[in-house]
Amino acid sequence: MARKKKKKSNAYWTLITECAISAYNQCQYEPTLKERIYKRFIYPPLLKMAENLINKIKPEYIRKEFKELQIDLVVYLTERLDKFDPIKGRAYSYYTRTSFHYLWAENQKAYNKLKSNTDPIDVDINRNVTIEMYNDEMRETLKYFMDAFVESCYANLNIIFTNPVDIHVAESVLHLFETRDIIEEFNKKALYIFIRERTGLETNNITKVVKVLKELYQKKWIEYEQTEFINLPF
Repeated sequence: MARKKKKKSNAYWTLITECAISAYNQCQYEPTLKERIYKRFIYPPLLKMAENLINKIKPEYIRKEFKELQIDLVVYLTERLDKFDPIKGRAYSYYTRTSFHYLWAENQKAYNKLKSNTDPIDVDINRNVTIEMYNDEMRETLKYFMDAFVESCYANLNIIFTNPVDIHVAESVLHLFETRDIIEEFNKKALYIFIRERTGLETNNITKVVKVLKELYQKKWIEYEQTEFINLPF
């Protein structure tokens, strides 16, 4: 039975958006066409991206109306459209990370200003806003990476493994990765028992497959880091 594709959460950002950004950057001597491409194909996705990320991050120390912050972020991203290099990955990944960096910096500046203008007793001096936002962003990055990793493994199972038994085990392991959000217990022993019950195989069969997937995961993560977290999908 074919595995159902998960519905993408970033439906507003399509292949057309990716192509439009490349076309926009190539229209250096055609300002009218460049503006038409931007207004029709780029501005709406940037606006939606800004809305989603502000809602996700909730930069509480920035004293701006939501719409004002949203437009400021879109302007910031627009000024950096020419910084994107399609050879290094997807524009969606690049501008998502760029947005996080912008909101981090703006929130930290606002927090520092608040500290300088407020009685020390009113501010939590033990709080590190930058670290909090970094942790949130890294969780999102890991989620995005893991989703892409699972999709890539499913698509290449017959290349990664040639033994039908190993493929069966790998499918069960990937199923766990895919449904990780609803797993209540991440105890290693419990997960091995789950896979054994699902496959009917012994632990040594499972361990061999897990080792291969682990090494592939580490290799892909290093590649992902070296491309500044934008080289997805694989």
